[in-house]
Amino acid sequence: MKILHLFSDWKWTGAAEPVVNLCSALQQRGHEVVLAYRCPPFEVSESLEIRAREKGVCGTGVFRLEPISKLHKIYFLKALVGDIKDIARYIDQDQFDIVTVHNSHDHIVGGLAVKASRRHPPIIRMDHKQNSLKADLISKWFFKRYTDGLITFSKGGEERLTNGLGFPPDRVIKVPTAVDLTRFDPQRGYKDMRPVFGIPPTSPVVGIAARFQRYRRTDILLEAVSHLTKDVPEVRLLLVGHSSQMQKSIIEPMENLGISSHVILAGYRMDDYVDTLACMDVFVLLTPGSDGTARALRDAMAMGKPVVATTKGILPELVRNGVNGFIVQETPQAICQALLPLVKDQQLRHSVGKAARKTAQEEFRLERQAEAVEAFYQKIVEALPRS
Repeated sequence: MKILHLFSDWKWTGAAEPVVNLCSALQQRGHEVVLAYRCPPFEVSESLEIRAREKGVCGTGVFRLEPISKLHKIYFLKALVGDIKDIARYIDQDQFDIVTVHNSHDHIVGGLAVKASRRHPPIIRMDHKQNSLKADLISKWFFKRYTDGLITFSKGGEERLTNGLGFPPDRVIKVPTAVDLTRFDPQRGYKDMRPVFGIPPTSPVVGIAARFQRYRRTDILLEAVSHLTKDVPEVRLLLVGHSSQMQKSIIEPMENLGISSHVILAGYRMDDYVDTLACMDVFVLLTPGSDGTARALRDAMAMGKPVVATTKGILPELVRNGVNGFIVQETPQAICQALLPLVKDQQLRHSVGKAARKTAQEEFRLERQAEAVEAFYQKIVEALPRS
């Protein structure tokens, strides 16, 4: 098949990485894939364009794909109309069999472009964010008219799309978000990050990677660690990430609890992100981020790390309690009780972490995601023949 993906962003974000990985996997399965993205508005060292090129994904930045911020400005309207005409022409010239969209703007542009084209290929929307697809009357109308299939990442999303949007169940599919299992391979050699962060060689490390806004409730994790230090005084909490709300979400609670010496603020890690994950003994996630896919938790499971998570969002779908991790209530006491045996017992960490890696190998494989998406594409193409 010839497949066009539209992605109206240039940043290397949580949603961008799985899109590039999927395009790469579909290419490897023999499909002709083009990823059309928004070009960076200025020179940058990190972007979707750069990462797509590194992955060998066929990409193009010829369309503006600039989200509409102010409809009354002629500039934006001209860009919108221009993209619709250009993408419709591109669809016909290159004879694409299917169009996949990922964000609201590229869904609008892509949907209108498909309608304006002579070829009229099916259009598929991929859902990457928790509660991103609204179920209001306008959305229901738009999805009914400009969408042939929906791909989501969770059972909750599947139910929301069929019940909320009223989309036919046979045209909605749940496909787990994939992880690059080669990149996150616990058997690879990794840089020892403990000296970088000043962590003693024998200290057990509890880690989390997130944007630390207040809704992520990292203050609860900090309180849990304050209880944990009473039984395991050498434990360290490694916080990977940042946010403008760090003062309220991290600094003040940490200082009030008197555990500053047990907490390492690692900030964002780019080149050594996987090395940083490797030095963790246990990974914790209390609340999925705005994308809802719990990408960092999947990364940690792929790395063979035992995980502790709460009942929020998709987390109970990923973690089988007592097998590849532990699901607990969002309280300091419950989190501490789950962490305590893991930080004290290396053999328990090994067995639970091994199960987490097995889950990742079975459920988060890029090949499995690509196979499922490919089969769904074929089903939609066959069910909705186009002239």
